Amino acid sequence: IIINKQYKFNFSHSRKDNSRVYKCTEYKKNNECKSFIILNNEKEILKYKSLHNHPGNEYSVSLSVMKHKIKDEIKKHSNPFDIKRKRPYNEISKEMGFIYPCPEYISVKTLILRSINKKLPSIVTTFNEIPNEYEYYKTERNEDFMIFKNSDLVIFQSPFQAKLFKKYNNNIFVDGTFYIAPKFSQQVFITRTYVKELNSFYTTSYAILRNKKQKTYKILFNKLK
Repeated sequence: IIINKQYKFNFSHSRKDNSRVYKCTEYKKNNECKSFIILNNEKEILKYKSLHNHPGNEYSVSLSVMKHKIKDEIKKHSNPFDIKRKRPYNEISKEMGFIYPCPEYISVKTLILRSINKKLPSIVTTFNEIPNEYEYYKTERNEDFMIFKNSDLVIFQSPFQAKLFKKYNNNIFVDGTFYIAPKFSQQVFITRTYVKELNSFYTTSYAILRNKKQKTYKILFNKLK
């Protein structure tokens, strides 16, 4: 929900009368904003408590609106192969330009690619169908990229990534993301390491996990080189 083109509200919970409570997106952050909105089933405002203790962010709001509109627009297409990457942005930016400051294309490029990829037909529909050998499991140097696969996970790590992981493993950063996970899995698990000499972070492995069990994570880190 957008208010005054400056504040964003996310769904929080439903009440006994089926009305829905939305809280300011800053309520879980340092600001701990107490503002909220209550809507009925007809999406009419029953109550709006404006207690914002932070300035509005028109650009952040416009970016959220842009992303929402792009996802809806891509969902309408029956054939993802016909979607030109920049076309949804161009069409929506013209529409938004009269109301919101329009975000640049680079800020939504990744979202567009992900949304299109989600509509692409997959040759793999179950975890067991992930092949043990595949042409894309090789790097440009013809090195193996997939290093391990069992019934719960599959791990991808190039020799260069393994070298970084082994040398700079004092500070390992991990991220279990669900947004890009295949439908037949629980999450995509990514490890990154900090290379002090270059003052940069590098991704050192990717893994697809079917569950979030402790033993699965143990196998994962045991197999990483």
